[in-house]
Amino acid sequence: MTFITVELFKFDKKVAEIKTDLEKLIYTMKAVHTTNEPTQYPKFWNEEWLQKALQELDTRRMTSEERAYFARVTAANAEAVNAERQRTDEAVDLKEKTVKLEAVKNLLKLNVLTIEQIATSLNVKVDFVHSVQQELF
Repeated sequence: MTFITVELFKFDKKVAEIKTDLEKLIYTMKAVHTTNEPTQYPKFWNEEWLQKALQELDTRRMTSEERAYFARVTAANAEAVNAERQRTDEAVDLKEKTVKLEAVKNLLKLNVLTIEQIATSLNVKVDFVHSVQQELF
């Protein structure tokens, strides 16, 4: 077994100089107690592994009631984030479908390409192009 001792007061790298995960962890251990505003947080504190470590440190000081409340709030926040991500994905999908629909309409109106060529070039199904064609004509 090997033990490594780190003297935090001797670690004097600036945030801009920090590159490795070990340096990020040592900086975090040294500076976490001195920062209280999110604007002071270095960008690497947003990395998932450090977020989990910081969260674990925060929850160890809580009472069992505080931990239970924290778990409920965290679950609710995660659910809200997932719901927003799903709404965003659905909006992107709708936008993409709308753009493809307009592109199919425009290509059909030009009457230069075959239905198969339109479907291939826009990465849509031939049935979709046929349905758009029936709507137009």
